Amino acid sequence: MRKVFSAVLLMCMVALLFPLPASAHATRPIPVSGVFDYTFTIIYDRVIGDKILIFATEDELWQGSFSGTAEAVFIVIIFSSDLWKVWLRTTFTGTVDGKYGTMVIQLIGERTYWDEDTFWWSGHWRIIHGTGELRNIHGQGVWWGPGYEDTGGEIPDVPGDRPDIYYEGEIYFN
Repeated sequence: MRKVFSAVLLMCMVALLFPLPASAHATRPIPVSGVFDYTFTIIYDRVIGDKILIFATEDELWQGSFSGTAEAVFIVIIFSSDLWKVWLRTTFTGTVDGKYGTMVIQLIGERTYWDEDTFWWSGHWRIIHGTGELRNIHGQGVWWGPGYEDTGGEIPDVPGDRPDIYYEGEIYFN
């Protein structure tokens, strides 16, 4: 039994001293940035105790490093303390770093005030998975931008027609 334990211990030490080489297909992180515009439709809202729950869908137009369109579902929770939290699951279809496919992006954030009358959203995003040429994409970053009352209510035909949600971060493929 002692010999078996020693052999296993020796194999573990060798494995730690000589790690497997990194994947030949892994790439260095690629910085990404851009904007997306959105319109949303509230599916339902409910008062639950001292909180308000809003469930909605969203159509998005992404520009910059992520170029394409997306559909999202999201939940906003408004707490009695005037704290607003948001969770989005966006399904993006388009081009990233010259590769075409779909990817699912999770965005989590909260409402913050820009000034007394205007609120902004801000938070983090992470790519959950991709398909097509984006099947091996990974990445994360931050996002921020104006609240909906500042957006004019429609996705513009020309970029810059209204304020956008900004994003930046890093992606990589492996």
